[in-house]
Amino acid sequence: MVNVTYNYQNNNINEVAITGHANFSQLGNDIVCAAVSAIVIGALNALDQMESKTIKVINNISGLVKIKVIIINNDNQVILKTMLWQLKTISAQYKKYLKIKEV
Repeated sequence: MVNVTYNYQNNNINEVAITGHANFSQLGNDIVCAAVSAIVIGALNALDQMESKTIKVINNISGLVKIKVIIINNDNQVILKTMLWQLKTISAQYKKYLKIKEV
């Protein structure tokens, strides 16, 4: 299962952690994993292009991606909220494979 945790501070997203693997299907055929990867990579690319000085990304080989917001602003919040809405859309159909927690 992919686990996504959104942490908030004063109603602003200050950290997002994505861990795990969907295990919906065989390697190379896992549409849930592909969807989550596409959404997260798209958001990371947008953050890198627009907000590279306001965030820090931690990515390791064990499957962890962590986005830490250093300076909260409207642009990085819109990107991170868009990523959340997209992930929630996937989770609505594949609850057994993608869990989203907001704290």
